[in-house]
Amino acid sequence: MRSRNPFRLRPGSMALLLLIAAALLAVAWWAPTAHDFARVATGFGAKQMCSGVFVSGREPEQVRSSDMADLPAIVSTSVDRNAGSATARIGPVHREARHRDGLGCSLVFNGENTAALPTPPAREEESPEPLAEANADDPRRLALAPLVAAAFGEPDADMRRGTRAVIILHRGELVAEEYAPGFDADTPLPGWSMAKSVVHALTGILLAEDTVALDDGIPGWDEADDQRRDITLRHLLQMTPGLAFDEDYTSPLGDPIRMLFGEPSAPGFVRDKPMTHAPGHGWEYTSGTTNLLVWVLREAVADEGRWATFPRDALFRPMGMRSAVMETDAKGNFVGSSFMYATARDWARFGQLYLQDGQWEGTRLLPEGWVDFARQPAPHAPEGSYGAHFWLNRGDPDNGDRPWPALPEDTYAASGYQGQEVVIVPSADLVVVRLGLSRPREAWDREWFVAGALEVLDRVD
Repeated sequence: MRSRNPFRLRPGSMALLLLIAAALLAVAWWAPTAHDFARVATGFGAKQMCSGVFVSGREPEQVRSSDMADLPAIVSTSVDRNAGSATARIGPVHREARHRDGLGCSLVFNGENTAALPTPPAREEESPEPLAEANADDPRRLALAPLVAAAFGEPDADMRRGTRAVIILHRGELVAEEYAPGFDADTPLPGWSMAKSVVHALTGILLAEDTVALDDGIPGWDEADDQRRDITLRHLLQMTPGLAFDEDYTSPLGDPIRMLFGEPSAPGFVRDKPMTHAPGHGWEYTSGTTNLLVWVLREAVADEGRWATFPRDALFRPMGMRSAVMETDAKGNFVGSSFMYATARDWARFGQLYLQDGQWEGTRLLPEGWVDFARQPAPHAPEGSYGAHFWLNRGDPDNGDRPWPALPEDTYAASGYQGQEVVIVPSADLVVVRLGLSRPREAWDREWFVAGALEVLDRVD
């Protein structure tokens, strides 16, 4: 009798082996992907909880139930008030964010707080000049009240506005101010991408002192065969550097999410990106571009002690923005794309600075012409919709289309994730601030609200 070969495959065994091999390959691929997802998810959870509790001064339960509602339930969070830290976990994967006075919260990498920047000295106890307020019986206040109340309404269960704060300044006077329960005039709130517009201001301040120039290149990108050597600060400010950064928030492992919550250095992540086209030959809005710009500013300042307090000393303190905090990554780079907190009143101050052409109480903080540069449409920006780190309403010169047809052409705005807005309308001497948590983003209609305010003010004026 012929002996049986133990290594001979039975019918169907090859298919089974191929199935097992495919499964093993899937596990091999999924394991690092799942780990990356866990690191990013816990990074988001730790950072949001830390900033919500230690910068905004809110309770952990409130932060978790609102700001982190989209986070999977598998992510647990905890807060250590004595250590000034927050931790998020998914099974064995955990991330920690720590708070430092003057610098906000940053994620910890490799189990230790790098403390890349010296802790700024404590803020001097000084009372800034308050915003001018219209009288309680001012007709503008009374007429705007129904519109402001409507901004906090929820007319569509599937489109949650989530408005937390509204302020309207007209002719330099506060004519409307309202807050949702749990928030008030002393609550610093995130601006998300509104921080980009603040980076425009910081760049202008350094330009005025000849520390940087618009046509400066990027340090380290000066080799003859490096296409990136032609990128300038002008390209970065106008979002035309040509770097392959994909501003995709639909993927938990997309570039912006990984940069903000998965990497110790935001600009370091961007510096590894290749080119997609020559600088100035295409426009693409990306958070990576802003963080690269911030790194260039840091290199130009070249003094870590000054850098640690630069936003506060050069911009926030002269304007009385005492609540404002721009947070850093683990390497001490201000995350100018996304991480800045301020009260609604201080965000309004920032808008008023631009309405006043960069001057505050008779002192010029931004160089002459810098606000005009912000409002000049960037090359290749669709519909004239973007300038230098501000959104515009200029329209396509070929057909006149504007992003916000109901608003004046000179309207421009700092705008952030989930409906953060500082809208400036020079022709109406108007600044509108709206802060909230809109899900989806389209739930908040900037055009409806600002057009409504303009109509009311025109009617009662």
